[in-house]
Amino acid sequence: MKKKIRLTISKKILLLTAVLSLALIAVSVTVPSVVFNVRIRDEAKALCSASAESLSDYLSDYEMPVDTASTMENFLVYYKGRLDEVYLENRAEIETMSGAPTDTAEEYAAKRSFFKELTANLFGAQSGFGMSFASASLSNNYAEVTEEMERMASVEGMICCDVFYYDPANGNLVQLCDSLPETDPDYSFPGSVEKPTDFFRDTVLKTGELSVTSFEDSFVAYAPVRVKGETVAYCSFSYSIDRLVDSLKSFVGTLILIMLAATAAILVIYLILANRWLAGNIRKLSESARTFTSRMAEGELSPVRPDIRTRDEISDLSDDFVALEDKVVSYADDIARKQAADQRMQAELGIASKIQMQSLPNEPLISGDVRISSYIKPAKEVGGDLFDYFRTDNGKLFFVIADVSGKGIPAALFMMRGKEIIRSCAKAGMSAADIAQTANRELCRNNREGLFITAFIGIYDEKEKVLTYCRAGHEQPFLLRDGRAEQFGEESNFVLGVFDSMPFLEDRLDVLPGDRILLFTDGLNEGINEKSEAFGYERIADVTEKADGDLIAALAAEASSFAGKAEQFDDITMLLFECLPNLSFSLKPPTFDDIPAVTDRINGLLQGLDPDRIGELDVVIDELMNNPISYGFESVKKPCLEIEARRIGTAAELTFTDNGMLFDPLSQTDPDVESDLKDRPAGGMGIYLAKTMTDRITYRVFEGKNRLTVRKDLTPKP
Repeated sequence: MKKKIRLTISKKILLLTAVLSLALIAVSVTVPSVVFNVRIRDEAKALCSASAESLSDYLSDYEMPVDTASTMENFLVYYKGRLDEVYLENRAEIETMSGAPTDTAEEYAAKRSFFKELTANLFGAQSGFGMSFASASLSNNYAEVTEEMERMASVEGMICCDVFYYDPANGNLVQLCDSLPETDPDYSFPGSVEKPTDFFRDTVLKTGELSVTSFEDSFVAYAPVRVKGETVAYCSFSYSIDRLVDSLKSFVGTLILIMLAATAAILVIYLILANRWLAGNIRKLSESARTFTSRMAEGELSPVRPDIRTRDEISDLSDDFVALEDKVVSYADDIARKQAADQRMQAELGIASKIQMQSLPNEPLISGDVRISSYIKPAKEVGGDLFDYFRTDNGKLFFVIADVSGKGIPAALFMMRGKEIIRSCAKAGMSAADIAQTANRELCRNNREGLFITAFIGIYDEKEKVLTYCRAGHEQPFLLRDGRAEQFGEESNFVLGVFDSMPFLEDRLDVLPGDRILLFTDGLNEGINEKSEAFGYERIADVTEKADGDLIAALAAEASSFAGKAEQFDDITMLLFECLPNLSFSLKPPTFDDIPAVTDRINGLLQGLDPDRIGELDVVIDELMNNPISYGFESVKKPCLEIEARRIGTAAELTFTDNGMLFDPLSQTDPDVESDLKDRPAGGMGIYLAKTMTDRITYRVFEGKNRLTVRKDLTPKP
């Protein structure tokens, strides 16, 4: 067991002060940091935007002479036109070299040499001799433009600026100018290409307007360069705020140190005052309390008065403590007597609960193709719900579910009285209406507490497949048929135990194979969760339709999950009447993959019987399906295996019919299981297992097909 940490008042005050101070530090640091960070980012964004816009205006208006006749043309239009010819002619090589690594000096030199040769005809020789007028003019103006870009990018924090155009045919950005020096590893050579970012493609190209985006602690602004209203290229500026962020971190660190020093001083002052004025007097109260409880343990009850004269709230607390001691002494004997009485009451309620539960059926009733099962969860130690089911003397199946008004001991006693009356009437072979009539008359006698019972009484004739029932004010049950759950028995009689002359009528329901009838008390549908929402009939119907397997278990789990931590105010009781269906399978063609599906469905039909014997039956099913699938259909064009499964009381009967080669497996000689495995002839073991694991197995030819029938008792082994 872990030892609990104990904190004195002084330590708690110290801890509280520290937490509040640290919270103040956090606020004092966070708010200026956030404000400053937002501001520098806004200014960086504005600077990028202004620079990009300024360079765009500069390039839009920049003209150059293109011949000796002083013909003027926009520099960027002329330069882009010439570079575009080079790019289109050498696009494949340019894309390859643009993506080539430049991690070493040799790699960078190769890349530089390639782009120098590529653009040699644009700018001509460096000396200027032999150059055409247009090339010389372009070279001079290119140098002037790049110098202007370097000047604009010289602002502190600016990383670089670029000019490029977009090739829509190949999705490339083609470099025109770069403000970085040619020796910089990040320098982009004229004519080199790169793929556009998602932001450029989705925002800049679509809007055609000035746009800004951010990458961690840097900003990039893109601006279109328009000449005569047409976008011919784009320029971009990149700006980093790393230096400003570092300054902000330094400021925050200094501020934290100052706040921590102030916090330490405050903590020392608080600690001195808390120990002197508060903790000392509270320790006196604590010591007095320990002394008082120690005396109580020894059988001595006398007040212990602490010497506290502070004339404040601590002094008032001391006086209240002494008054409390006086009351504890006077109450001690009363509490002891009440505890003894409560213990006796709890013991008696426990015995009553056991007696009550033992009077109810604790096992399902299985008869022929009918199964009746139940569930009860009392809200208190003893409850007011009841159910019962058994075979009557005239061979019919009787069942009842009922709910008594009220709770606790009175309701439990009234329930027991009603149960015995109804049971004795059913044993005598009375009809459902006569049982209700007699029970109502007997319960009305000496019913001074005004209790009453709602009940659903059913009598099932297995031969006629008819359920005769009488509903006396009870919840309307659900009939699950063909996958749909619907309530039936809308007409109801009055409750039992109120008016002794009240007539009772009964109804009837034709029961079909596969039908399931769910009966329940209002503790289920009126159960509420923590939001005061009722479980409701719709949820019962939904669970009933979707439940695969044990319906009662599914409803109980759903009701528990729905209620959550909400208290259960009423008993929850359920009774399930099932007319088990026969199963049939027609497999055309049968495969080994069909075996698990068939086994699972047959297991569902046999639910509630001995699981060990059902497991043995699964082995038999596997073997009897394996044989025809493996060996029987070699020369059959349309193989077919049909299986019928029936539940007969606590036994199962299975019939396997196939159109394969006619063969009687029972004619084989049983293998010698005592001999060595390697000496045994192949085959025969599967049908041997089927014989030993079933109670009866027969074979016959039916309409030119093989038909094998097995029967197995599934009652638990003794």
